[in-house]
Amino acid sequence: MPRTKKADANAPATTNTIKKTNNTSSTQSKQPTAAEMKEFYEKNKRRIENFNAANDALTNFRDTSKSTTYTTISNFNKEDLRSYLQNITSNEVNLRNLSRYLYYRSQVYFRLIAYNANMFCLDARTVIPDYDLVEDNDKDAMVKSYNDTLKVLDKMNLQYEFLKAYMTCFREDVFYGCYYFNPESDGKTPFVILPLPADYCRISGVYTDTGDFTFTMNMDYFKRNKDLLDLWGEPFVSMYNKSQQSGESKWQPIGEQGVCLKFHAEDWETIVPVFSGLLNSLINLLDLEDIQSIADQQEIYKMIWMELETLSGADDVNEWKVDPDLVLPYWQRMVNEALPDYTSAAIIPGKINQISFDSDKATDTNKVENATKTVLNTSGGAQILNSSSISGSTAFNAAIRADTEFAISMLLPQTQAIVNRIISYYVDNPSFVKFIEISVYTKDAYKDNILKDNTYGLAPKLLVNSLNGFSERETLSLHFLENECLNLNFVPVQSSHTTSNTGDNEGVKPTLSDDEISDDGEASRDKKDKAKG
Repeated sequence: MPRTKKADANAPATTNTIKKTNNTSSTQSKQPTAAEMKEFYEKNKRRIENFNAANDALTNFRDTSKSTTYTTISNFNKEDLRSYLQNITSNEVNLRNLSRYLYYRSQVYFRLIAYNANMFCLDARTVIPDYDLVEDNDKDAMVKSYNDTLKVLDKMNLQYEFLKAYMTCFREDVFYGCYYFNPESDGKTPFVILPLPADYCRISGVYTDTGDFTFTMNMDYFKRNKDLLDLWGEPFVSMYNKSQQSGESKWQPIGEQGVCLKFHAEDWETIVPVFSGLLNSLINLLDLEDIQSIADQQEIYKMIWMELETLSGADDVNEWKVDPDLVLPYWQRMVNEALPDYTSAAIIPGKINQISFDSDKATDTNKVENATKTVLNTSGGAQILNSSSISGSTAFNAAIRADTEFAISMLLPQTQAIVNRIISYYVDNPSFVKFIEISVYTKDAYKDNILKDNTYGLAPKLLVNSLNGFSERETLSLHFLENECLNLNFVPVQSSHTTSNTGDNEGVKPTLSDDEISDDGEASRDKKDKAKG
């Protein structure tokens, strides 16, 4: 069970009033008294309620028997976009819906968002216990802090849960969510973040101790989604009940279970899609693709007609060579049974002819391709999605570094603040979790630099294996298993990382005895001796 007192979820969410309160339990006897048990429950009442509610919320987020649609996406055009951008603040909902529409409609836009969201590498981290340069440091307390932090951290499926939040951020600028966490669960990932409807949420302030955003939610959302209120449980039940009280606002702060990320962190009032400057080009690209589709249909379209000829020299225009009543049955049979799709037919006084709507298909295809390149290049990055425009490894690496900084510079510090804030609710004396500012594309280069630092004994060993995809506890566990339990004390391959430079024999590659040297080895040594002579 969590060991800290939970802050009031209904406390005002302002930029300078939200604070976390810790409750360090005093040592209790093995059999607590009734008064002690009552005191414990009262102090942790809200945490226990959320703990129980989380067990249901982790498996039930909606009533699947109902066909209610929670997200509506409409068609948009360039005229709509121009009017929205003229007044961004009052068109937050319209711009968000337009971005959602293009997210599902345009594969280029989806890939651009997914490319940036997948930049984050949350297993590239280091966990740092508190250390005092002046006072004596308690070794046991430091190890306990480190161990307790790792236990909670391993229960949080950070890479997956925050990836969903990042996708939303790059699509809509801001993500609102509520986390549910049961650290006492035997499961591997008892941590989940429930996305909340952005149209009903607003940023209200920051936590003064961590700096990440807080927000309020409009409880009118549950008037038409009452079934979700029953499924989601706390803190929404308490928030909704309070909003129904006289004099209370319908906008209620979500409290410490809230998770809020914003890409444009420099302006928390204005909500605008990250790639708003590309939306017009994306609409143009979709229009061009539709035009190309019409051109492709015209490419195979044909029209045939039959000309009913008249007798030469006839005075009456109705003096036909063949009686129309005789022709029409054959014509109808041909039209109904012989003509393929994309072929039309007509009857005129004359011979049978055809007309085609040919076009320069290669030119039209190049138009779509060039427009796609323009969108990707105009995005200010993502050149890897348009790999034909990259020439050489130097240009590629530079593009990747630029894209990495664009993607993670704002959101990674917010993620770090949120993770440390959540851990502080479950660990009495938590260690600090620090995420390394690298992406999945720059991780290998960063790891190479760390290994070089190992030559001088500068790099933390746990950080190196974190970059290999193993958590700190997994690394320590495998090390203990191999060395203490299985006695797998293999001698590593000699390198600058395993060879000592202290001048003694420790770490120096051992010398083979004479009887261990092969005949080829002896001949080689004799040659060297003769050369020296």
